[in-house]
Amino acid sequence: MPEPDDVLTEGAAIRLAGDNVIGRETVGASVMLGDAATVIIADPLDGLDVSGVWNGSRFHLHGPLVGDVGVRLFGHPPDSPKWSWTRSSDGRPVHLLTRLPEGCVYLGVGRPVQGGYADGCLTFAALTIEPELTLELLDRVRPPSELGTLPNLDWLARMTASPLEALAQFVEGWIPEIDQDLGDFVAAPWDVPEPLAVFYRLARRRPALLGVQNRLRSPRTWEERRDGLIAFGDENQGGFIWLFDPSQPDPEVWIDEDGDGVRREHQPMSGFLLQFALFEAMMNAPYKALHTALAVEHVDKLAAALTPVPWEPWRWPNDSTRFYVAPGVIATTMDQWHGNTSAWVGAVHRSVLRPLRQLGIPWEHFDG
Repeated sequence: MPEPDDVLTEGAAIRLAGDNVIGRETVGASVMLGDAATVIIADPLDGLDVSGVWNGSRFHLHGPLVGDVGVRLFGHPPDSPKWSWTRSSDGRPVHLLTRLPEGCVYLGVGRPVQGGYADGCLTFAALTIEPELTLELLDRVRPPSELGTLPNLDWLARMTASPLEALAQFVEGWIPEIDQDLGDFVAAPWDVPEPLAVFYRLARRRPALLGVQNRLRSPRTWEERRDGLIAFGDENQGGFIWLFDPSQPDPEVWIDEDGDGVRREHQPMSGFLLQFALFEAMMNAPYKALHTALAVEHVDKLAAALTPVPWEPWRWPNDSTRFYVAPGVIATTMDQWHGNTSAWVGAVHRSVLRPLRQLGIPWEHFDG
């Protein structure tokens, strides 16, 4: 059995699969199914939809891949009458390698943990890499890529004097337009306050702006709740709704927690929408780093490496969410039990996460 960092010829790598090998090709990788094992050989590429090493502990396989690959990794395909997510995978090992000029570098064994299907065909698979790659090996098999143009922080200087200008600058820098046009957001019988009108104009060709974790409603689905306040947003698990007073030009925003009354957000609507956009852009960013229970010294290191957003905390999920930014980076910290803090970081490019390697933070997930 080869060890991580061993270099094999391609023929020797394929022989790990055993006899009766069937080959399948996908973008960025070759998959060999044999009597003894599955062998996946990836090219040293880096992209959102390209197969290969994703981070030190994850390998992504993008399809579509015909049914025998899905059966080998996850059990019966989902259109089979015997399909069940509780069914174990095939049981034969999955050997992961990357094809470099000097040969095929052995990475370790892959454990299938997540699969996506469409029309009965495997379209995506995530596998853990065991053992986790060293940083040196990671940089060899997934070389750092060039940084493009990053969203800047010009909006930060405008957020106090003009939160709506800051919102527009942030959104236009972070969230690209797509071909889909959601059209005009018309509300009846209420007028749309100016901050929400600006937000919905920005969202016409940016559906993600309406939320991927939490969600802001289209005005057509607003509804009146207590004391004439209008429900316009929902927490992702239904824990509460966001409300506003339609009679105000820049309304206060309220959280309505079922059975626990209402509490006011620190920022009026214009500032709340910027905080909402920051959080959703972070959650929807393609590259992430996170830890759910950091000690205070690690939180201080992360905060010192970034620029704080100078407002009172956002009240989702527990009135302690503070934002920090850098070009192409959004981070939040949130208080947890026992004096610990959770930290989430989203980035538009994995290379902007690389400086966070140097902070000594024991990340639970790190895409840099």
